[in-house]
Amino acid sequence: MGFYYFCLSNPNKPNSNIMETLEEKKQGKMFSPALQYGVITAVGLILLGLIQYLSNLEAMTWISYLGYVILLAGIVLGTIRFRNEQCDGFISYGRALGFGTLTAFFAALISGIFFFVFYKYIAPDALERLKDLAEITLLEADPNVSDQQIQLVRQFVNPLLMLFSSLLSYTFFGFIFSLIVSAFLKKKDPMEV
Repeated sequence: MGFYYFCLSNPNKPNSNIMETLEEKKQGKMFSPALQYGVITAVGLILLGLIQYLSNLEAMTWISYLGYVILLAGIVLGTIRFRNEQCDGFISYGRALGFGTLTAFFAALISGIFFFVFYKYIAPDALERLKDLAEITLLEADPNVSDQQIQLVRQFVNPLLMLFSSLLSYTFFGFIFSLIVSAFLKKKDPMEV
């Protein structure tokens, strides 16, 4: 303990390993807490999707927007907890932005993988319902649509494309949400110059 204190307090003998460790502790490690809140957010997204499936609410577009509310809540709560528990109550704008985006990425990846498995192996009937819904929506938008266009739309409703689409959209919107949220959640350490 005395040597540790001596290395920190003695300017003639700086120990870069100890200083780096202290700086890491002060900033907090981002990966594990982002993964934790990504998992929590993904569970919320998965529950919403299952409720939507079990209640036959796929056609209700408003319920899909609840997924973005869940994503926003996961980012806000996760960033606040990360700031307070891992970063001693202080976080820069950039770090909050990175944490929120990483949380959104993990939530998108986990929920996307779950729904890939769900639509591919557990409930292929749900995938057929989504294809039918896409076809109906296309026909309502343009009654003169060709059979070729309908088949093309039906081909694009598949688990793998849905996984990539979910990953891109939730990560993108997570980044946008984090841009805004970080401005409110940032807190500068008064000890920093």
